[in-house]
Amino acid sequence: MPISVLFSDRSIMQKQTNRLTLLSALAAVLIGFVVILELLLWSQGILAPGQEFWDVLENSIITLMGEYPDKPTTVAGRIFQLLLLIFGTFVFGAIIGKVSSFFVTRALWQEKQMKQFKDHFIVCNWNGKAIGIIHQLLEATKTRPTDIVIVSASLVPDRQELDAYSNIYFIQADPTHHATLESLHASQAKSVILLADEETEGPDEKNALIALAIKHLEQTPGQQKDIHVIAELVKLDRRRHLQEAGADEVVSARDYSSGIIAQTAMFRNMSKVYQQLLTYSDDSNEFYFITPGNYPTHFQGKTFPELSKWISDYNASHVHNPLILLGIKRGDGDILLNPKQDMFHHLAADDSLIVMAFQDVERIA
Repeated sequence: MPISVLFSDRSIMQKQTNRLTLLSALAAVLIGFVVILELLLWSQGILAPGQEFWDVLENSIITLMGEYPDKPTTVAGRIFQLLLLIFGTFVFGAIIGKVSSFFVTRALWQEKQMKQFKDHFIVCNWNGKAIGIIHQLLEATKTRPTDIVIVSASLVPDRQELDAYSNIYFIQADPTHHATLESLHASQAKSVILLADEETEGPDEKNALIALAIKHLEQTPGQQKDIHVIAELVKLDRRRHLQEAGADEVVSARDYSSGIIAQTAMFRNMSKVYQQLLTYSDDSNEFYFITPGNYPTHFQGKTFPELSKWISDYNASHVHNPLILLGIKRGDGDILLNPKQDMFHHLAADDSLIVMAFQDVERIA
């Protein structure tokens, strides 16, 4: 089954032309059938309604379907029945040919029109969390809309509320196949999210296969070498399998829920703090990375208190989106939140800032 993407509809005039052509063909077939049937009835001497009329009509329909029923009693009737058999063979052959041509042409047209995705999000598989994740991605990228591609081997249910978005694409295909990922330009994606496929017996194992297929793309010449893969984990003892398969980040809802529940037990309403931080909206704060090259070069070599003071001064002229420096992401990926002096000495050239803000901040200067 060819991979399909959403494409623009044909023009109204083209639709009307196709409809007229189809109606004309059906009319010609009906007229041809009626004419031959009349000749067959005339050859049998049946011009008035009766039992023999329905027998002839039944035999005619059977003949059209490619079978050879009871022979007519007259020579002329046999000739006309043979003509009806030939007529039916050509008609059904033409219909099958048209249907096949339609699907082949449509598949070729879709392949020709396939979009060249880049810097997009790919969501593999579908479950109850998918709608919420997609809405969060839409909210986070509303100032710069980003394509979101959902690929699932089964039909996606409850997708009606997402059909209104022009940057969301639904693909019915197997995401474990290399060809599927190549067709969706996974090597050019911003991130690939592997949701747990709840319809399979081993969702973690399936995600491991997808991660392996994605990592295979990284080894293909001319492809991106660092495809960011986030995998949802179902069974905690499968974490290592996903990591070794190539998932850059493995996320388990059970890991986070246990910590949130424990902290909420210690400090009332703490769950509301996490809820705000994990929800993209104009009225809530979220965490963001400011990567090297997007902050002033004189930051390099500064201590955490010095960076915090600079950010505080920066907020005086950016009151609509104030920043709070929370930590540092080291070049090797380690995260240091509110680091102690002996944990973090100064900012290196490949370090990123971790800030909290109302809106995404790509660059500060």
